[in-house]
Amino acid sequence: MDLIEKKLSSKEIYKGKILDLYVDEVMCPHGHKSSRELIRHCKASCVIAKLDNGNFLLEKQYRYPYDEVILEFPAGKCDKDEDPKITALRELEEETGYKANDIEFLGEYYPTCAYTDEIIYLYFASNLVKTKQHLDENEALNVFEVTKDELKELFLNNEIKDGKTQACYLYYLLRNK
Repeated sequence: MDLIEKKLSSKEIYKGKILDLYVDEVMCPHGHKSSRELIRHCKASCVIAKLDNGNFLLEKQYRYPYDEVILEFPAGKCDKDEDPKITALRELEEETGYKANDIEFLGEYYPTCAYTDEIIYLYFASNLVKTKQHLDENEALNVFEVTKDELKELFLNNEIKDGKTQACYLYYLLRNK
């Protein structure tokens, strides 16, 4: 059976700095019309970074939608037409003050495929060199190190709820058994 829906029309409802909202009319595979609310979002990168001492870098950052301080790996949105690998390297250094000499692509993550086209590119960074943190003017976060066992416990105790961080860690584990 063909599973593809055909877009019949699209109406932009909102245009923002990082996302745009559309309502599209589609023809479903069974011949019925339906509507789809769609958020068009810029791409982003997320990085699991391992220090030479074997520890990993984590961040604590307040996230307004949840009104909560969240534990995350370094991440950020891609500039227009920016290679996600460049984004990963840039965000790692900006947010943590570490430059990666080695970076490996782990995979792609679709955080919410039912209503957004956002793609987050996942990377593993190593051979890090300490530089200087330089956050954006609207950014506030704390960076800290955790051991492999501490990181595992944070996940097992549901203290890391961020989906991109969970996906990045899973990809890392599967590639580094």
